[in-house]
Amino acid sequence: MSLPNDITGTPAEPRSVGFGPLTATVDYTKLRALPANKYPDYFNRVHQLFTGLEIDLWSQIAQYQGEDQLWLAHALYLYGANRDALPDDFDHTAAVSRLVGRATLRTAMPGAENDAFEREVLRASGWVRGAVVRKLAPPDTAVAAKLNLIYNPPGSDQDGKGETKVGPLQENVLKELPDLLAKVVDEQLRHWVPPTGTKSEPESLDHLRRIADFLQMFVAVGLRPYADSWEEGPYFDGFRYSERLQSTWELPAGPAQLLNWMMNRAQAVGWDRQRGALLVKANYDATRAQDREKLRALLRERLSTDPALSRRVGAMIKLTAAHSGGEGNISVQPIFPSPAWGTKSDWRWRVIRTLVHELMHRLAHPRFRETAEGIRHSQIIGEGFVDLLTVDVYTQLWDAVSKSGRGAQVLLKGLDATKQPDPSFLKVGYGEAGASAVAIRDLVGGDNVRAAFFLGATHLIGLPPRQ
Repeated sequence: MSLPNDITGTPAEPRSVGFGPLTATVDYTKLRALPANKYPDYFNRVHQLFTGLEIDLWSQIAQYQGEDQLWLAHALYLYGANRDALPDDFDHTAAVSRLVGRATLRTAMPGAENDAFEREVLRASGWVRGAVVRKLAPPDTAVAAKLNLIYNPPGSDQDGKGETKVGPLQENVLKELPDLLAKVVDEQLRHWVPPTGTKSEPESLDHLRRIADFLQMFVAVGLRPYADSWEEGPYFDGFRYSERLQSTWELPAGPAQLLNWMMNRAQAVGWDRQRGALLVKANYDATRAQDREKLRALLRERLSTDPALSRRVGAMIKLTAAHSGGEGNISVQPIFPSPAWGTKSDWRWRVIRTLVHELMHRLAHPRFRETAEGIRHSQIIGEGFVDLLTVDVYTQLWDAVSKSGRGAQVLLKGLDATKQPDPSFLKVGYGEAGASAVAIRDLVGGDNVRAAFFLGATHLIGLPPRQ
């Protein structure tokens, strides 16, 4: 496929291209002097230089179209000119392989406006990820000790020195949690019951899909150089938010889903100090398989012996926004809640926040998500950081919209465009998990958090990757 260069004039060289704290040098002067008949030798030599492997790269790309070869020649040259910014253990062989594969999937040619070519090459190769992580320092020993106490909060028992510790699971305390969860289910369901004699009103999924695509672009720009710089992530695998957005009514609500919903809420409610912090009092430790299974068994038993609760939880599944994990779908509610919850404009602002939150789930690096298995308060990873970054994006969004005469009208289409988001939408939620994520960011800094979350550099927030 041939793409136009979108050239409005040859960009000046040498010049710099910025990626947040990073700067890449751009100057193809010497490359442009290379005649086409020298390309075979050029490709083979730079491949050996970067990888140390004596492989005939030209034989792999000789069949490429002229623009494909031109793209790759410039991409390798740009990468080579800036490789000193990468850590010593960076995998150059993998980077070259990614660029070879990207040549036929490219989205911009050399000379494109706004340095689109350079931004594509340096992100797709992994250069941005590698260079930005190299610039950040992991927490020192003192900070790491503080982080450990946040990830693994002490329990309700005392050791010989009178300090709290996580002792054996207190099953008698844990047994109080299902009753508390049943009350929470009833509280949340009341938000969806329409007034007598009325019906729930539909929300436009088509409009929400348009908002979703806008948010995908907004996040890429607003959280650079992190959100869109994982070379194997959603911004490079063809993910389009609108195509993955569906109604929560499509979600399955069988026994496994009922239990998973209850386990998720048990984490949020059980750590909540305002609701008694039952998981703390019970010495619950998410790293202990027997603790997790005991909680699952309690909830499974309650669901099997309480058909009314099971029906209510099933209804909540159909009314709870969700990300099904991996490359799965993202689900949002297809109706407005009861007017008792708030206005339609309130709800639209809330749904927009939800769309950001669920997108963060999709963008979280697998290595980051896996660390939840190694800490006691696993929901810090599963939801706390997700909502922390959601608020970062949502705050940027509201700041942009508040300065635009049409911004709110576009997002709220058909609703009261003068209605501002509720202030609570600009605060990190998920109780103790969210508060803990904020505390961790205060200790290590926002850049470290973003590099861990989006790029998998979990050592930057005191969490080595799971082995």
